Amino acid sequence: MKLESIGTDIWIADGPDIKFMGQVIGTRMTLVRLADGNVWIHSPIQFHADLAKQIEQIGPIRYLVAPNTYHHLFLRDWQEHFPGAELIGPVGLPTKRPDLTFSSLLDPSTAQPWATDIDSVVFTGSRAFDEHVFFHRASRTAILTDLIVNVRLEKQSRLGRLIAQIEGVAFPNGRTPLLFRLGMRDKAAGARAVAAILAWEPSQAIISHGEWFRQNASAELRKRFDWLPLKP
Repeated sequence: MKLESIGTDIWIADGPDIKFMGQVIGTRMTLVRLADGNVWIHSPIQFHADLAKQIEQIGPIRYLVAPNTYHHLFLRDWQEHFPGAELIGPVGLPTKRPDLTFSSLLDPSTAQPWATDIDSVVFTGSRAFDEHVFFHRASRTAILTDLIVNVRLEKQSRLGRLIAQIEGVAFPNGRTPLLFRLGMRDKAAGARAVAAILAWEPSQAIISHGEWFRQNASAELRKRFDWLPLKP
């Protein structure tokens, strides 16, 4: 596992594939070096000592962030290796993972300690889960997790290819999975969140599973979220 620099003070690292709903999907985490020199990690992938050493060369790990209640598989190992880091996750995750020690929760009504470097908005309206979306100002990068999936079919079994096509997550046209879309109880709330994301005018957009958007991010995001009532 190697870090890839993708802009000013921002890196990604791709981890091992995992199996989910009959598909093989990649894993990806994002790292930001904050203005104070500390490192903010979004959705940590499987822990590896060599990867941890690469990160420590960037700066001390201060925050481990879980963006939704599904991205928690590898948090325990990272917390054990970096007990001084603050683990911050969404409402509901501490109940799901009582074995983890959370410093605080992601609360839209409260400014987060990294707010001078990173903006955020919470995507709500789904029966499945809420997702916190972030924007790193210095690199103009939007950081999403599961709201968009964009997997390559060549990695999939026959069943996996069929599921990816039905779910609408096949590269190059991957979008919000069908089950998540069908579970929306309030599309207007989702549209407001996407409007806030587009207002950031991101130049690139990271997703956790599949090919991410290295350019034309605003246009790509608008296209992938066209199932919501977005204003022109």
